[in-house]
Amino acid sequence: MKNLWIQTENAFVTWVADFTATSTHPAAILEFVRSLLASGTKHRILEVVEAPVIGYRRDRDGELGDVLDRLLEHDKVLDLFGFTGSAMMPGTPTSSIVETTLCYYDHDDQLVERVVTDLGALLASLEPVPDSIPNGFMTRYPAIRIIGDRYVGVREGIPADNSTHPYPVAVYLGIHSDIWFPWVYGSAHPEADHVRMFDNRELASRHTPRLNAFLGEVALAARGVGGSFGVWPDETGTRAADWVDDSSVRLDWQPTAGIMPPEMLDVEWY
Repeated sequence: MKNLWIQTENAFVTWVADFTATSTHPAAILEFVRSLLASGTKHRILEVVEAPVIGYRRDRDGELGDVLDRLLEHDKVLDLFGFTGSAMMPGTPTSSIVETTLCYYDHDDQLVERVVTDLGALLASLEPVPDSIPNGFMTRYPAIRIIGDRYVGVREGIPADNSTHPYPVAVYLGIHSDIWFPWVYGSAHPEADHVRMFDNRELASRHTPRLNAFLGEVALAARGVGGSFGVWPDETGTRAADWVDDSSVRLDWQPTAGIMPPEMLDVEWY
């Protein structure tokens, strides 16, 4: 079993695009949304297939950005990733379905690259022995989770959230799996000691550069319309904070407390 990555409820890393300072310009913020969607498709990191909250289906409705444009123009609704629905939990009635192209190992430990919509379900399907991976390590989220709010009755010149106690007008991008990192603790592995790390560079070297290209473009798009972009410490793990920067996952760091020997990959799971 060479898939030593996990997927957890708590994010390893969360980036935030904050538009509070420019929330009086809904059209500009929507331009950011369109840029993010285009970049996600270009780099095969995030392609929205369905968004039940707004009745969207890619095969029927075409470009999601055009649908969001119409919502703003005709209904005065700025949908800042509220359309992802149900906290992006595949299998729940109003959750969106998004595709990400990832590398992982099949049942024969052969490297494959496939489209993934539910990373937790994928890991469950690859479990080497029934119940050998705790459910908490197979949380049903997509490979990248993007959430935000919907703002109704927006107008140019008026803050998107003009309530008495407004919340930040922001979009949150989270990764809940260490599949993106070059080194992992292998938390589900029978011999994991949470000190030494397993080598995950073969996987990370294939899909993480695309994630980094995406994050870089999203950061530029956010700042280009007057917003900000960076790591959100409140929803980023203490250790993982050292493995990323404000617009990328670092691929150059090395474990500081030791590396698991390769023969540990041959240990029998139970």
